[in-house]
Amino acid sequence: MDNLKNNSTDKTMEEIKLKYFKKSDFSCKCGCETNLIKDEFTQALDKAREISGVSYIITSGFRCKKHPLSIKSPSSSHIKGIAADIKFTNGKKLALILSGLGGVGFKRFGISFNDKFIHVDSDQEKVSPTIWGY
Repeated sequence: MDNLKNNSTDKTMEEIKLKYFKKSDFSCKCGCETNLIKDEFTQALDKAREISGVSYIITSGFRCKKHPLSIKSPSSSHIKGIAADIKFTNGKKLALILSGLGGVGFKRFGISFNDKFIHVDSDQEKVSPTIWGY
């Protein structure tokens, strides 16, 4: 996203008021619970959730370097704290989530129809705009 910066701010996640998410939604799922998700990223997701009008279930947010998927994919945007995977249950919810994400300026999406999740990131070091499948 052109207007989404990937650098940290002086505010912590607790100081930034999110309407639809809490910090623990984005913690590493390997068991370490590390959470270095970027504030700008979560703020944009919060706005996207508002536009979508449906709940976002975050299945993966920040991933530490020891997370099995980080080891498998060491250039993952999850490691940078600028990516999330969002569960969807049907085509309508998929369309609404993508509409909200695009509405706030996200331009990078991966979609798994088998596992029913949308990957979204704001990685400006990768090809954008793009959509890929898993």
